[in-house]
Amino acid sequence: MSRLHDKKMPIPYTRIRTLNIWTLSNAISLLRVLLLPAIFLYLLKREPGADRLALILMLVAGLTDILDGWIARWRGTISSFGKIIDPLADKIFMIGMAIFLILLRGFPLWLFVMMILREMLIVGGGATLIRRYKIVFPSNIWGKFYSFFLALLIAAYTLSLGRKIILPLQGVVVGFVIISMFSYSVIVTRYIGTHNRHQQRGRPRKGGDAPRGHAATPGRQAEAQPHRR
Repeated sequence: MSRLHDKKMPIPYTRIRTLNIWTLSNAISLLRVLLLPAIFLYLLKREPGADRLALILMLVAGLTDILDGWIARWRGTISSFGKIIDPLADKIFMIGMAIFLILLRGFPLWLFVMMILREMLIVGGGATLIRRYKIVFPSNIWGKFYSFFLALLIAAYTLSLGRKIILPLQGVVVGFVIISMFSYSVIVTRYIGTHNRHQQRGRPRKGGDAPRGHAATPGRQAEAQPHRR
């Protein structure tokens, strides 16, 4: 078991260096948030086709989520700020959409509370990692599944689809809320534990003890002692 603990755990992360804020990919990430007021206005309208126009803008927001990463890789402008702002823009967009649908389409408040608790855990943990260790973890597969099915659920409420579609989607979203929270907690805990073990190995021994196998001989001890007058 000790050998397993001594191995370095392969946890992917990005180390924070230069932020490089002013890039095209970061601007596209911010566009998702800027689309929220227009989507809200279309959801307010009771005109025929308004819900579909709101859904089209939501699809555009989803397209920006694909484009920002692709453009960053194509132009070689992948930055630490982009690693932070991209998932943050996703969270703001999803929470904003949930608030609109609570007010206008009967989105369940209890599910919104679960969403907020999840984001508080991830944002709080991410802020701690950035402040203490200067790193940021990318979204894992469970977080991507959560975002995908939450987007489907939001689309279902936007179009006012029936309970036969909405209720199963709600159950799937709740499941991925729990799984993604647990997986993120495990990843962060593993990283901190691995980091602390490596830090402890690099610390010098207390009292300046000589390494094993190189104990000081009596002659050397006498040379090391100061001569008394």
